[in-house]
Amino acid sequence: MNLRPLTHEEVDIRLEAEPEFVPVEGNACASGDDAFDREVERNIICRIQEGDVWAWAAVTVTVSWGAFSASDHLGCCSYADEEDFSHPGGYFDDMVDEALEELNRIVLDAYRQLKTRERAA
Repeated sequence: MNLRPLTHEEVDIRLEAEPEFVPVEGNACASGDDAFDREVERNIICRIQEGDVWAWAAVTVTVSWGAFSASDHLGCCSYADEEDFSHPGGYFDDMVDEALEELNRIVLDAYRQLKTRERAA
């Protein structure tokens, strides 16, 4: 039996945003315009104070297939909401691809270990 890679359609994909603990100041924007950067930081801090997790988030994408899973993580994210983060062609797609590649490596490794044990038995 040959093992083929799993595809996006065959896995469960979960997106989770949690508060980011890296300071906003000095990390949110580096436009070269100090006044603009401070305004961006001020807006993010106001949103955080209002409880908006997407204002300054650490984002994890987890891809699962049965008991197997793999994740990709991105910190210091500032988006309007989950929909804004997960728009096609952005970081979300890249993170799903990275996690899926890792998941396929994990499943392949488990498969190889089982085959090695079968031969040894």
